[in-house]
Amino acid sequence: MTWMNRLRELGGAATTHQLRMAGATPEDLRRAVRGGALDRVRKGVYVSPLMDGAALEAIRAGARLSCVTACASYGLWSGTDRRTHVTLSPQSRRAPPGLTCHWRPVEAHPELWRVSLADCLRSVARCADEETAVAAFDTALASGHVSPSGLRRILEDVPKAARERGALARPGSDSGVESVVRQRLERGGRLVEQQTHVRGVGRVDMRIDGELYLEIDGYAFHSDADSFERDRLRDSALAQRGARRLRVTARQVMEDWNRVEAAIDRILEQA
Repeated sequence: MTWMNRLRELGGAATTHQLRMAGATPEDLRRAVRGGALDRVRKGVYVSPLMDGAALEAIRAGARLSCVTACASYGLWSGTDRRTHVTLSPQSRRAPPGLTCHWRPVEAHPELWRVSLADCLRSVARCADEETAVAAFDTALASGHVSPSGLRRILEDVPKAARERGALARPGSDSGVESVVRQRLERGGRLVEQQTHVRGVGRVDMRIDGELYLEIDGYAFHSDADSFERDRLRDSALAQRGARRLRVTARQVMEDWNRVEAAIDRILEQA
C-alpha cells in the first residue's frame, strides 16, 4: 500500500505522522503539494484536493464532524437538521464561525475529519431530538454497523435520557423514514410489525395493527421503470389476497404526515 492509498483509506485527510508511517518522505510530501496532489491545510495536516464541503470545513477548524453530520457521513439517518455539527476539544480557544460546536474530549480515531462511529452515536443520543436519534440508531442496526448489544455498550456511559433513547431503537427499518413512521405510529398506540413476509408477495415494509400493509417509497425510489413495475405487481398481489394496503412516499411522510396518518386511520377504521 502506498502512502497515497493510505490517505484515501483515511477519507482524504491525514497527519504528517500517518503519511510518514505509510512510507511518505518529507520530499514526497513537498512534491505532492507543489504538484497539486495534496493540500496542506494546517501544520502537520494534509488533505486530498478532492475533499470539500463539511469535512474540509471541520479539518480547517481543527474539529471533526459529529452528531447528525457524522451520521450522514456513515450512511445513517441524519434527520432534517442541515447545520454542520462538529466536536472540538474543550481546550480549543474559540468556536469556528458557521459551525455548530460540541465541546467534548475527542475519542482516539484515525480519521481526522469525523468522530468514530461510537462517538457519533453518543453525540446523536445527547444532541438530536428523540425521533432523529432513534432513527439514526435504527439505521445503524439495519446496516450492520452495530448490534443491539453493541449499541447498549456504546451508550452505557451517556446520561440516562440519552440511554433511554437507545432503548427505543429496533432492528427492521431499512431507512430512517421507515423508523420515523414506526415511532410515530407506536406513539399513537398502533402495533407495528416491520419487514413482514407475505406469501406470494415478498417482504412488505410494515404491517399495522395486523390489518394494513404499508409500503414507503424512498426519496430516490422508482428511478427506473423496472422498480415501478415490480411495485405495481406487489400491490396487485396484495390486492388479490384481499389485504388492506397503502403506499406512501418518504416526502409525504416528512412533509405531510397528518394526511398520511389520517389515511392510515381511515383504512383501519374500515377493518
